[in-house]
Amino acid sequence: MTGQASNLFPGIIDGQVHFREPGLTHKGDLYTESKAAIAGGVTSFIDMPNTLPNVLTIDILNEKYQIASKKSLANFGFLLGVNGDNLDEIIKLETSKLLGVSDDGLYFTKKGNLLADNPETMEKLFANCKSIIAIHSEKEQIVEENENIYREKYGENVPIEFHPIIRSEKLVMKQPKEQLT
Repeated sequence: MTGQASNLFPGIIDGQVHFREPGLTHKGDLYTESKAAIAGGVTSFIDMPNTLPNVLTIDILNEKYQIASKKSLANFGFLLGVNGDNLDEIIKLETSKLLGVSDDGLYFTKKGNLLADNPETMEKLFANCKSIIAIHSEKEQIVEENENIYREKYGENVPIEFHPIIRSEKLVMKQPKEQLT
């Protein structure tokens, strides 16, 4: 183009969304959330596996792709969920054909499902999975103890600015309530 200004802008790819379909569509679904994404300049998204049911099998993953092909207004991709319960099944799959696997949100389903807490599980996953792996590299005990400290002061409404402190790699020192900031 010579002498003309272009009004084209690149689209944004959001690599971690929680669009909640299937099972939690009262919070949002693939149509409403993709419509909102497009309004904000997002042309493509990757949805996490913590829906109801959790996306822990190829059948559920394929179901999500079918739903999205009918409802999504943006380009889409989905991660297959991996946790301590389905790890052996995941590594039997041809994972190189997957967009990726993730434990995102799945550790909320039961205590002890945070993969980073178990070095043997992590080694097995990384040695055998041929796709992108997205893991919450957190220690459940640290998160729980830090969260309890801030819940003592703020109850269920812990201010968002403490989220990175709660989910840090270190324990927060127990301090009097008035000193917690």
